[in-house]
Amino acid sequence: MTTSAGLRPVIDRPLKRDQIEFTPELRAELRATLDAALTEMHIKANDKQKNQLVESLAFLSEWNAVINLTAIREPQAMLIQHILDSVSILHFIPKEATTLLDVGSGGGFPALPIAVLRPDLEVVSVDSVRKKTDYVNKAAEALGIGNLSAVHSRVQDHPVTYDVVISRAYASLRDFVTSAQGCVSPDDDALVLAMKGKFPADEVADLAGSGWVVDRKRALTVPHLEAERCLLWLERA
Repeated sequence: MTTSAGLRPVIDRPLKRDQIEFTPELRAELRATLDAALTEMHIKANDKQKNQLVESLAFLSEWNAVINLTAIREPQAMLIQHILDSVSILHFIPKEATTLLDVGSGGGFPALPIAVLRPDLEVVSVDSVRKKTDYVNKAAEALGIGNLSAVHSRVQDHPVTYDVVISRAYASLRDFVTSAQGCVSPDDDALVLAMKGKFPADEVADLAGSGWVVDRKRALTVPHLEAERCLLWLERA
């Protein structure tokens, strides 16, 4: 079994035999789940965007068999816990924003789904693990996501500012804002957003003295996901 045409994995060896085969039937099932979920979430997407999201799962599954990008391997679970979870914040990204940084993006979440559904937004993924940024760049190329790129760097060493800086299960709130604050645009309407599971009361309390506070919070609903999710807005104290 070989990799996608024209692409080689970071570790150049054949894929494992336990890789899930993305048959036309499986793709149709994933597309049906995605269609219904996006409707429920009041998110508009065209056929090209929906196909890119489904194909991103096939690409992730293929590469995950080689370089272990995520512990979630069942396709419907990947759709729910990676794609739908990522796009649950889409309505909170201002339409006027033009740049977004995803800190500690890992396998490209939420960067990749956001880039697909907001083609007007320049989305950059930063991660200190080289195999993960290599993967995101390969995925962007293979799936035709021209507004997505990845940078191999520690975020504190990335000297670029963005309209929106976001993290998803990256680190504690204090670590997030301390390491990423240099990437936040000085404009008054710049946003710093943290995606969390259950509301992290201890992490919020630990922000004392950091120069940052939680301005507001919002519970997130992800179709088919029976787990708590919330989004936190952070701002300078």
